[in-house]
Amino acid sequence: MSQTVTDPGANAPADMPSAADPALAAVRALVHSAPRAMAVLAPDGSVLVANPGYYVRLAHAQAIGRPPGEDEQHAVFSPDGIRQLTLVIFSENPAAHPATRLLATIANALPVILNVKDRESRYLLMNRYQAQLYGTTAEEAVGKTAAELLGRDYGSYTQRIDADVMASGVATPFFEESYAAADGVVRRWLTSKVPVADANGAVWGVATVATDISDRVRLEEALRQAKEEAEAASRAKSGFLAAMSHELRTPLNAVIGFAEILHGQALGPIGTPDYIDYAGHILSSGQHLLALINDVLDFARIESGSLTLNIRPVDLNALLRSSLDTIARTATAAGVILVTDITDQKVIIRADSQRLRQVMLNVAGNAVKFTPRDGQVSVTMRPDMRGGAIITVADSGVGISEANLPRIFEPFWQADSGLDRLKEGAGIGLPLARQLVALHGGRLELESRLGEGTKVTMRLPEHRDSPVR
Repeated sequence: MSQTVTDPGANAPADMPSAADPALAAVRALVHSAPRAMAVLAPDGSVLVANPGYYVRLAHAQAIGRPPGEDEQHAVFSPDGIRQLTLVIFSENPAAHPATRLLATIANALPVILNVKDRESRYLLMNRYQAQLYGTTAEEAVGKTAAELLGRDYGSYTQRIDADVMASGVATPFFEESYAAADGVVRRWLTSKVPVADANGAVWGVATVATDISDRVRLEEALRQAKEEAEAASRAKSGFLAAMSHELRTPLNAVIGFAEILHGQALGPIGTPDYIDYAGHILSSGQHLLALINDVLDFARIESGSLTLNIRPVDLNALLRSSLDTIARTATAAGVILVTDITDQKVIIRADSQRLRQVMLNVAGNAVKFTPRDGQVSVTMRPDMRGGAIITVADSGVGISEANLPRIFEPFWQADSGLDRLKEGAGIGLPLARQLVALHGGRLELESRLGEGTKVTMRLPEHRDSPVR
């Protein structure tokens, strides 16, 4: 049996009753309320009125590749008594089969859209989740199109996709789409459509599954906006730090210069000796402040990607010894023992000597600062078998608690951050040293235990593989 289903009244002959005819409406109500699959056919075989069971019965027959089976056909007249119609009643009800009931139970339990349509994009099956979104019931949706449920625009859009799938016989990959359901709320869906074929491989319909990903999309958008805002804030912070550091350095250099003149009595002796001591304090404080400002400025440049390295061959042995001479004076003043063990084997690497010296002063200076009087700081350097060198700075200082280790390389963070903290500094020395070592293609690693000291290991390659920024 083959029927062409049409919209009653849309293309009917002039002498056929229209869809709005009261008599035809009564027939439609009778057919829809019938417990068995039933339809009324026009003389050309098109369906005038059918209940959901009829469409399901046809779809079942197409799915298994067999005729619909035994049925009853009765000749009836149209409500106006002019045209002879055919009343078709299927004697079998596939919806009553246990397997069909099980499939319907599973489909209705899923929190996703799940449906099957015929070649004209009429729903043969719609699960309860989709029916509620579409403002209908699973039973009432059978035989209807998406255009009838959600409007012509959406109906035309989804029918084009259905037609492409059935024509190609190939399932779509999952794609994203947005549309408003019956409640007017626009949702984002992750959808896939699969062709449905009979036993002979002939495509007779399309199955659709769609998952609501609106919350995920909103979360992704919120994360993207938060990331952009954080990056913008970071750029603004870096720009502010760079600008302020530059502005502070100019007057500070003048303070340091005049303090040096006063402390050295370059223009003649100063009458009161205390003034010389005061000038010395001004000079040392200014130099310390300038070093902090330079570190902040360098860190801001690194974050903005504008720091340039002056790469050339560097005698690492000589660089370390000259840097440690400076640290030795600080250690002696603090009562800390400085032990050095630098290999006699000459190590030449390609690097920025000024930046490596800055790294050593920050790391070794940090070790001295957090080591109590009579404690020890040791600095060793050995050539790396893979090229380059390994430098280790270990101290017997206060150490770092396990809870604080993950934050130790955060810029401006300090474990002792109260207003009465004992050690001065901006909390940028280690983060800056790590960044500078990374720019040289190396690694800086830190190990520490509270009360047992800290060990910093720097691995510097023989040459840089990455481009200089």
